[in-house]
Amino acid sequence: MRSCDRGVIYTAIGENYVREAQLSARSVRTFLPDTRIVLFTDSAPEDKSAFDDVIRLDKLNRGPYLDKFTSFKDSPFRDTLFLDTDTYLCGSPSELFDLLEKFDIAMALDRRYYDSFPEDAAAPAAFCEFNQGVVAFRQSAQMQKMVQASLDWAEDFYTRTGTPSDDQVPMRIALYTSDLRIATLSQEFNCRFHSFGYLNGEVKILHGRIPGGKHTEANLRTIAWKLNKETIPRVFVAGKVYVLARRRFFAIEHTFPRKSATLFRPWSVLCTALLKRVVRKCERFIERLLRRLRKA
Repeated sequence: MRSCDRGVIYTAIGENYVREAQLSARSVRTFLPDTRIVLFTDSAPEDKSAFDDVIRLDKLNRGPYLDKFTSFKDSPFRDTLFLDTDTYLCGSPSELFDLLEKFDIAMALDRRYYDSFPEDAAAPAAFCEFNQGVVAFRQSAQMQKMVQASLDWAEDFYTRTGTPSDDQVPMRIALYTSDLRIATLSQEFNCRFHSFGYLNGEVKILHGRIPGGKHTEANLRTIAWKLNKETIPRVFVAGKVYVLARRRFFAIEHTFPRKSATLFRPWSVLCTALLKRVVRKCERFIERLLRRLRKA
């Protein structure tokens, strides 16, 4: 397959998300050096070195989450890997492109596993919601129809509620009513490390921001190393990783959880949030005091 048949795309609305996309794209270059990377954005960054092309989104949707559907529709590649800006590759994702030889779209289940929507949406609770931070798909008429249906459902939700929808709820319905062949990815390809989940094997793609920590390449590399330090079955929750350890006792094998690593410290996150709140209150108090002094 020619390299131009495969590519990676991002959607970034706002400078902060563009910077995140640049960091993520550099990690893609490490494992897919010959793959083209395209950024869809509302304003082109000055530094475009991380991308092969930048496509300006002249018309934005009601919410930034929905703008990724525009990117899906306008992807210049036959086989596309869409990545959220807060992703970081720590292994090769080439298997995702290979899946598209047999499937139309590939995603991991969302950690929420369910969402609420009107009864007439017709998608049963047993059809779980997919996370759209990592999406591999092959362009086709059926794919275009599903994406448009997602936008239509999002507009329908807005008409009913007056609130812009996120991306996953309308796409869940559109996927259920489509004829697309869906491959369900394991969490190793979409590791929501800042929340909770389970792993068995090497993590390939991190997805999320570090609670209480800076979103830097060095910090993400450290988290990837800690998660992959042991690749046996393991769970992560609230910043801690536990592996499924085994021990023989009187010729009987027992399993028990053993702490493997600490990704981040929840207490430091809480302390940081409290400190910011105290600082904001102090700033407001000083502002009020200065206004009174000026009046006096």
